[in-house]
Amino acid sequence: MLTSRSRSRVLVATALLATTVRLGHAQSTPSTPPSWAARLDSVARAALATSKAPGATVAVVVDGKLAYAQGYGLANVETQQRMTADMLLRVGSVTKMFTGTMLATLAEQQRIDMSVPIGDIVPSLKGKKVGAVTTQQLMTHSAGWLDNAVAYGRMGEGALGEVMREVGDTLFYTEPGHTFSYSNPSISMAGYVGEVAGKQRFAALVESLVLRPAGMKLSTFKPLEALTYPIAMGHQAGTGGMQIVRPMTENTAQWAAGFLFATAPELARYTIALMNGGTIDGAEAFSAGAVRRVTTGYVAHPGGSGLDSAMYGYGLVVGRSGKDRVWTHGGAINGYNASLTMLPDRKAAVIVLVNGPGSGIDAIESAALQLAVGYSQPKVAAPVARDANAAERAALVGRYAQGRNVLEVLEQDGALKVKQGLSVMSAKLVGANELLVTPPQGAALHLYVRSENGKAAYLYAGSRAFARQ
Repeated sequence: MLTSRSRSRVLVATALLATTVRLGHAQSTPSTPPSWAARLDSVARAALATSKAPGATVAVVVDGKLAYAQGYGLANVETQQRMTADMLLRVGSVTKMFTGTMLATLAEQQRIDMSVPIGDIVPSLKGKKVGAVTTQQLMTHSAGWLDNAVAYGRMGEGALGEVMREVGDTLFYTEPGHTFSYSNPSISMAGYVGEVAGKQRFAALVESLVLRPAGMKLSTFKPLEALTYPIAMGHQAGTGGMQIVRPMTENTAQWAAGFLFATAPELARYTIALMNGGTIDGAEAFSAGAVRRVTTGYVAHPGGSGLDSAMYGYGLVVGRSGKDRVWTHGGAINGYNASLTMLPDRKAAVIVLVNGPGSGIDAIESAALQLAVGYSQPKVAAPVARDANAAERAALVGRYAQGRNVLEVLEQDGALKVKQGLSVMSAKLVGANELLVTPPQGAALHLYVRSENGKAAYLYAGSRAFARQ
């Protein structure tokens, strides 16, 4: 006889039923599913079975309208509650575009100047090095700050200010304005600067300036509010299969960086407004100026989302894939994974939210874009790796760090090696600005290189920059 835990594990893999709901918004799902819906459902079920994620919600926008919204699998492995499309899930770093839209709106209303030192806005930071960075640098990951995502921390809406006022100069790994490096604390600080400039708590500002104008009625930062609506629990692998994350992740001081609860159809409304220059349902949700600020690329993002000429805007990676402009961002937080991708020239978007491992997201998103609008990411030839010559090796060899995280590029017997911790891995060049690193086990890693004065100045690994020491 199966125990309840074993039974849950079996059902996660097999009971991947699809559930469509009728939504109470103007952008409700059409009563007749699109012709491609069954094929997308099949891909989603297969992706969940492979990834072992309990469930997912998907929303697809076509021609600026919500064409399809669907829930798959389970919202809770313990109660066996089915996932429905209108359930709230945490969206991780997809949150950042909402923080960016709030700040862009304040800037358009002339309530904040994104280009002045934040010490001019937050008096307690004036005179500190952290007070010399700008909100623009914070919002675009170019303030020179380390990354440090803390899943559990202080609670209560005053925590954002309490923690940000304590931030010290040890957060810097390089000088402000030099380069892109993904940093959750920098977005949290940007949210706090907005709170001070807007003279309102962060969550209330985002709600009043972004969520409610876009018709996002359920989306919230507040767990006690989210729990009063249909909600999917976050899951992670544990003994015996997928288990609910307990306690629920919560750190009010980092709400701005990755703690929003949202539904896939409500995120679709946000994409529709953004792609329409700020309007939805015939009314303005955001000003056209705010949209331009959010979707403009300001800082080069090496390797960003596999896009050509990837840049970082206000919480969005913007670039091109073939002839298409792409605006995108992913997210991950304990028990949840998310992806939101827009093709603004086609007025198309796909949102995928998962309450467990996110390895199946790419397959679902790719299938949705191909089936709904005929988009396929251009095929790229496999990288041709080569041995570095003596001059190239000399330019790369060195120690690179971001805080306590260190990468070393070594030369051994005329070949490049990359050392991280106790692991020493073989490395070859791809083109002039990329290292293909082969670990003892697992997939190859890509490190991007930025050179200055004939020497590598930064290595980029997973969107984080390591500065030459």
